[in-house]
Amino acid sequence: MRSYAVISWIVSMAIMQGADGVQACGDKFLLVGRGVKFRQAYAAIYPASIVIYAQPHQSAAKAILDPKLQSGLKAAGHHITVAEDDRALTRMLESDRVDLVLTDIADADRIAKQAGAAPTHPNVLPVMFEPTKEEAKAVETRYSCRLTSSDRPDRYLSAIDDAMKIRVAERKKKS
Repeated sequence: MRSYAVISWIVSMAIMQGADGVQACGDKFLLVGRGVKFRQAYAAIYPASIVIYAQPHQSAAKAILDPKLQSGLKAAGHHITVAEDDRALTRMLESDRVDLVLTDIADADRIAKQAGAAPTHPNVLPVMFEPTKEEAKAVETRYSCRLTSSDRPDRYLSAIDDAMKIRVAERKKKS
């Protein structure tokens, strides 16, 4: 009886060892630690030309200027340019093809006016720092976007995709 238990244990261990090679196409991603991270597999549907404008003293500047966020946006296929001051922002808006401006909520209204006068009329995506529910709702109503400094990069990618879908739809209506 004891030899039967040892033999069945050895057979079951052999089966479990060989089970790895019998998996179907996507099953290998379901194993612990083997999944593809969102930012590695994500590619933007509508790649955008984005200007990031944040003055260092503003509350959301740290999040907007985060190198991880910028590299995530670039990896998704977006073209990123950082404007360090008002003069650089004005130059970029007047000369370059800009789709979106990512900025702190404190500058959003001023930049939206500048963007409206720019040749490409880029959309402004404001980033808030710890907003109240009322503030967040007001900003979302005004800009059709709700981004906070604590959002993960995938939330930024989603908001950018939404803004670009709107831009593309508007271009098609004008054509």
